[in-house]
Amino acid sequence: MKFRKQTLPLRSAALAGALLLPAAALADETHVYGIANFGGAGQCNADSHSVHTKTAAEFAGYFNSLVSSGLWSDVRTINNSSARADLWTDASKAAAVDAKDTLANAGVDDADVLFVHTHGGHNESALRSWLVMGTDVDSCSAITDIHMNLGNGKLNIAVVKACQSGDYQVWKQGGYRQALVTPTSGFSMWNAFHGDSSCGNFVKRYVKRYVSSSRSDGVGENWIDEAYDWDIGKNNDDCPVSIVFGETKAARVAMFENGGWRDRKNTGSKVASTYFYVGGCDPSGGQKLPE
Repeated sequence: MKFRKQTLPLRSAALAGALLLPAAALADETHVYGIANFGGAGQCNADSHSVHTKTAAEFAGYFNSLVSSGLWSDVRTINNSSARADLWTDASKAAAVDAKDTLANAGVDDADVLFVHTHGGHNESALRSWLVMGTDVDSCSAITDIHMNLGNGKLNIAVVKACQSGDYQVWKQGGYRQALVTPTSGFSMWNAFHGDSSCGNFVKRYVKRYVSSSRSDGVGENWIDEAYDWDIGKNNDDCPVSIVFGETKAARVAMFENGGWRDRKNTGSKVASTYFYVGGCDPSGGQKLPE
């Protein structure tokens, strides 16, 4: 498969000397969020898809096998009504009482690696994407620019199985780099989808292949290999993308191609990003990607 790469120009001054700890210096933790139940009392409005928790279980299962082998520290599953917007909310975006992204064993920034399977959407003019949560107690959507500021805790890699969660136009206009990271952030990779993505038990199978093949390298490239699907002659392709944040193009490419769960590359100051995708991929819910 031939990938197309485009680099987002620097939009703010680079900060030198950011302190980023290597993966080996941290306790390795994974959080998975499967949000399958919608439309009921206290739930958010969307179509219920039981497979969302099944894919989360596949992702967690692999990391549990690493725990059993002494190669990983901890795995937490936060499903359905336990998945709340405050667990995605950073204190820089809201009052501390509403910001629980570093909450132990639950918040997204308390983990090194996260996986979420839910519904999503985007708004190009507002330069944002959102993920639908499992309860309306806090907010029914975790929104990139309103709630998130990733990597101020431990988070390094996010794998997001949700429609429109990595929109090309939002990225091109700087939406994700401005919302998700600061130059000193430790967060480096947002694996997501441009446009809508299809759903079914086949997702459980490719998630299982993806997570097991990315232990040492290919954590970005393997995502695109496994999740890409085309519908010949129709604008209904599945268009996975990998957005890598970092100081230089070489560092970002190294993370995309050679980074893994247990080999997370230091990409330096998060002052730019690279958008990896399949050229010509044409989804519903998004424009055809450039060739």
